[in-house]
Amino acid sequence: MDALNSIPAGASQKDVLSGVRAAVDAFVKDAPQFDDLTMLGLRYNGPKKIDTTEDTQ
Repeated sequence: MDALNSIPAGASQKDVLSGVRAAVDAFVKDAPQFDDLTMLGLRYNGPKKIDTTEDTQ
């Protein structure tokens, strides 16, 4: 959570994933990697906006 909260609002998906990866690297320090690391970034854009300008008569 600290890693995600340290990333500025509006950052690109690439910047978010890079920031998380940097936090993981800082956490493990010089420990050898013994497994794969897979990350998936999703961006929520909010609910679909409804066009209210359409004539309903």
